[in-house]
Amino acid sequence: MAGYRRQNTDGPNSEDKALDLFAEMMIEKLETISKDWKKPWFTEGSLQWPRNLSGREYNGMNALMLMLHCEKEGYTIPRFCTFDCVQRLNKPGKNGEELPRVSVLKGEKSFPVMLTTFTCIHKETKEKIKYDDYKNLSEDEKKEYNVYPKMQVFRVFNVAQTNLKEARPELWEKLEKENGRPFVHEGEMFSFEPVERMIRDNLWICPINVKHQDDAFYSISKNEITVPEKVQFKDGEAFYGTLFHEMGHSTGAEGVLNRFQPTSFGSKEYSDEELVAELCGALISQRYGMAKHIKEDSCPYLKSWLDNLKESPQYIKTVLMDVKKASSMITQKIDQIARDIEREKTENQERTETPKEKVYYASVAYLQMVDDTNRLDALKDKGDYNGLLTLAKEYYDGNGMDEQYTYASPLQNRGDDLLIEDQHFAVVYNGSVGGTYDVMLKYTEQEVRDHIRRYGVDRASEDVKALAREMAAEQFAEMTRHKMPVFEMPNGDVLHVNYNRDRDSLDVGTMTNAGMTVKHHYPYDHNMTLDANLQGVNEQLNDLEEYREEQQEAEYSGGMRR
Repeated sequence: MAGYRRQNTDGPNSEDKALDLFAEMMIEKLETISKDWKKPWFTEGSLQWPRNLSGREYNGMNALMLMLHCEKEGYTIPRFCTFDCVQRLNKPGKNGEELPRVSVLKGEKSFPVMLTTFTCIHKETKEKIKYDDYKNLSEDEKKEYNVYPKMQVFRVFNVAQTNLKEARPELWEKLEKENGRPFVHEGEMFSFEPVERMIRDNLWICPINVKHQDDAFYSISKNEITVPEKVQFKDGEAFYGTLFHEMGHSTGAEGVLNRFQPTSFGSKEYSDEELVAELCGALISQRYGMAKHIKEDSCPYLKSWLDNLKESPQYIKTVLMDVKKASSMITQKIDQIARDIEREKTENQERTETPKEKVYYASVAYLQMVDDTNRLDALKDKGDYNGLLTLAKEYYDGNGMDEQYTYASPLQNRGDDLLIEDQHFAVVYNGSVGGTYDVMLKYTEQEVRDHIRRYGVDRASEDVKALAREMAAEQFAEMTRHKMPVFEMPNGDVLHVNYNRDRDSLDVGTMTNAGMTVKHHYPYDHNMTLDANLQGVNEQLNDLEEYREEQQEAEYSGGMRR
């Protein structure tokens, strides 16, 4: 392998060593492509996007190197863990039993991943604050601090470098299943719906023009992407891979990630930008289960990339940082569109299929800045919504439903956004007033009905009260199928009764040809049964003088006649 001219005379630190390794791996990959540029960047159908053991995705820079590492070492499950993470697997089981010990196999070597940390120091007082606290400052307050980024290196092991398969066979089987391809190709003209929606509805940061012509390019002056029609490519994957490449370019525009100015486009320096776009396209294609071949227009840059890498490993650091930012911007947008599509499909399915039982959402934890939402904010900013949901569940204290904060919809306030939900929980974010998270536990309608029967609705939300009124209406309708309830008053009057759902009352009156003429309204008490409510109304009616006077008069008259 070609040597490097190192500038640091004090010897290599951990970051230098990591960059040396990354440069070597990238040189090896580029030399392979140089010999056969029709080979894909990554082996077809091989790996998903790398994640840590808890399921959190690595950023684009680390993901790229970890995939190259997996291919080189033959790892089939792209899941990684630190030594400390391995040790945390050795906690006692659910019932306190000792489980087989998980450990890194003897002789296995770790692989570096790089994480940027920030030191924030006040310009005058020299006081240090946490970066999470710095992010919560106002723009004027932020100007009072100097922020120093620092790249830190962590060492990770692939799960195949541990005895996890033998010590935790159920977890290993789960990881194997999760490594299945995320999408199944349907013929040669495979279609990826989120990107099709993005093109159709103009949802990207610039217009994407699909035209019947031969060139794919991003125009800086017009700030727009142009690509040939999909039918002009050999398959759907080639179309999307080319589009991802051009989308990578578009993130570098002024006012976005500011990687280049219009004057630099097409110049010698632009070869760096071309490598960023190529790696970005390859990464994103791999993430969504597609193979990405090097764009033919990029082939002339191969020698320049190799020369730069052999000259200085620091070159790969600059490129990978740009790839990280660009790929993150693109995947977050695609994932958001994918979630919107899935939500629409679910709603349409619910409308066309047999109606499913309605779900209610009960707030179990309402978190604001004062509750320290930094960890949740970090996961949201990364787009790691599964990790966010897992963390949010930890705030649930196990208490039952609070009917005062139980709703038919998780979205109750202006600005609410349902970030993610599973079978049991949902997390709602509101960006106003510093940002809040509402952790909600899901209940079926039947569970809410049972709760109403047990606890009533004295302090319930309007949605729960509406369900209680529906229950009362159903019970009254069932009763009237057999016999219409009437009250025979002491004075001989016959009064009919009906449940008024709008007023939530039992209405009492006399029946005429035009219907019932209501004379009295009695609030319905949902803490009692229907029979008990009717009995209560009957007792109140008997206490009314208008239904007693005639009876008393009749008794008096009768006494006189005797």
